[in-house]
Amino acid sequence: MVPGPRPALLLLLLQACLLWDSRAAASIQEQYCESLAPATNHSGPQCNASVDLIGTCWPRSAVGQLVARPCPEFFYGVRYNTTNNGYRECLANGSWAARVNYSQCQEILSEEKKSKLHYHIAVIINYLGHCVSLGALLVAFVLFMRLRSIRCLRNIIHWNLITAFILRNATWFVVQLTMNPEVHESNVVWCRLVTAAYNYFHVTNFFWMFGEGCYLHTAIVLTYSTDKLRKWMFICIGWCIPFPIIVAWAIGKLYYDNEKCWFGKRAGVYTDYIYQGPMILVLLINFIFLFNIVRILMTKLRASTTSETIQYRKAVKATLVLLPLLGITYMLFFVNPGEDEISRIVFIYFNSFLESFQGFFVSVFYCFLNSEVRSAVRKRWHRWQDKHSIRARVARAMSIPTSPTRVSFHSIKQSTAV
Repeated sequence: MVPGPRPALLLLLLQACLLWDSRAAASIQEQYCESLAPATNHSGPQCNASVDLIGTCWPRSAVGQLVARPCPEFFYGVRYNTTNNGYRECLANGSWAARVNYSQCQEILSEEKKSKLHYHIAVIINYLGHCVSLGALLVAFVLFMRLRSIRCLRNIIHWNLITAFILRNATWFVVQLTMNPEVHESNVVWCRLVTAAYNYFHVTNFFWMFGEGCYLHTAIVLTYSTDKLRKWMFICIGWCIPFPIIVAWAIGKLYYDNEKCWFGKRAGVYTDYIYQGPMILVLLINFIFLFNIVRILMTKLRASTTSETIQYRKAVKATLVLLPLLGITYMLFFVNPGEDEISRIVFIYFNSFLESFQGFFVSVFYCFLNSEVRSAVRKRWHRWQDKHSIRARVARAMSIPTSPTRVSFHSIKQSTAV
């Protein structure tokens, strides 16, 4: 029986083959680099052809030259865009610079990486938009609360709409900061209550927008006196009606889709339409209201210049802008962006922007651009300036140095006369 080769000898032969193979490959690469050298009779100092650690070939070049070479196609399993270039300088001493500039080489992202990147950007847009919206809404809320001189039914409706958006934005942050995969899978009671609260405030946004439409339609189209309208009617529309809708939805979820904290929906289960249906309904009714309102304003009220009519016109303009913003974002959930990559990216960003900045738009159109609010703020500011100006004059008059026998009654009299 002939003994086989020893394992150590086989390992040595394998290493020798690999070494020869790598040297042969390096030699071939260097020969290729030499062949890339420009056919010139340059007699000055040059940098010899070289292959860097990444595998990029740098051909023989004259000193002082900045050489450009295409980016590597692959490096550590990552694909790069070869239409861009890397740069390396041939130094004056005839050697290549140790550092190669590959900053222009961009990774070609896979579909999975692209999806993750766009998702992260959309998350950033959502957080930024909700932060900006919440800040603007809180400022608007404080203004409506402090400015009692403008407290009429129309502005009370605006105030409640802003309150509904504040609560919705606040619960959005609660959802984002507390819901994680573990909580979703556990399906605990508190996470289901958070989801129900978020959906409730989502519905109240639409019903308070419906209240805005009802008020304008009653005042302009039906020509009823707004004095007959009562605050409790709109509170019932905005806060009370959404409550049984969400209770019915919660019962449906509990019996037919009781998983993942009631987020998402199981295939073939349509319990979410219990609250989505009324939202779409009031949205469509608001569109009808606005159509009638605009028709009346364009015909009967065109020549009218009363202050009340001007306020109605401004309210209609604000609603015309806000209603599409509120409606379009919700209708986008029913739109299929298709398989086209650009369509999906536009859908993600457009939806994220409009959804997160809704509260900001509401604050701007119903509060910051509201002429009544601006006039009241201006009066408050002027009153504050006058008050502090009088105090300053009195303080200056009282602090004038005088002799013990001469008290400055004249200055005090002047200051009090102001």
